Amino acid sequence: MRILLTNDDGYDQPGLLELENSLRNKHEIWVVAPLHHCSGTSHSVGLYSSMELISEGKRKWALDGTPTDCVKIALMEIMKGNPPDLLVSGINPGANLSNNILYSGTVAAAMEAALWNIPSVALSVQVSEHGEKPFFCTASSALDTLLENDINSKIPNGTIINLNVPALDISEIKGWKWTRMAQFSADISFRQIEPGRVFAYDRYRSLPVIDPDGTDVDAIQKHFISMTLLDVNRTSTLQPPILELTDGSY
Repeated sequence: MRILLTNDDGYDQPGLLELENSLRNKHEIWVVAPLHHCSGTSHSVGLYSSMELISEGKRKWALDGTPTDCVKIALMEIMKGNPPDLLVSGINPGANLSNNILYSGTVAAAMEAALWNIPSVALSVQVSEHGEKPFFCTASSALDTLLENDINSKIPNGTIINLNVPALDISEIKGWKWTRMAQFSADISFRQIEPGRVFAYDRYRSLPVIDPDGTDVDAIQKHFISMTLLDVNRTSTLQPPILELTDGSY
């Protein structure tokens, strides 16, 4: 299988290297990943700056751009006429759950490929609160299981699988769950570095969730691998409000 790898942490980061090493013996691996760390960039693109593409070896490039830029360059230039069978974005050190999905460059890279009907997986692993090394091997094993199930032929067009793995050895994982995106009931606070003038986000911590049953957060907390099917079409399925509008009322 021809697999395109990317991430939002950088082309030389251990999560991406784990994927390269674990997949290259069975698959044709291509890598286009950011030159610099791009966490929290969501689906941003470098519209107003040039981007240098740097070769880092056979079928591997670093791009001075965002994760979304990397996918665009890969599909429109590097792999033009030779598209991947699957895109995998990750392995991100830190779960992409709940509200954080909206800010994630890891998830956005997978979404960009899905816009062009490339089957895509965003892969993240929970980081232990005790500061241990991330369980990248567990995450790569989870991906391998999906590949053995021909996941690239089963992901619906225009969707991605947001795959989140607990901070555990593979032998300690309780199973797999299809989940829905949770919603945090609070947000990360700010630190005032200079009161009233200079701010920074506080240290990330676990946050409470509204109605947790069946969510990605709940699955991870219970030591299950979470799989959430996310749709690139953000049109709501809810009934729009009835408004008294007439032609020309804009």
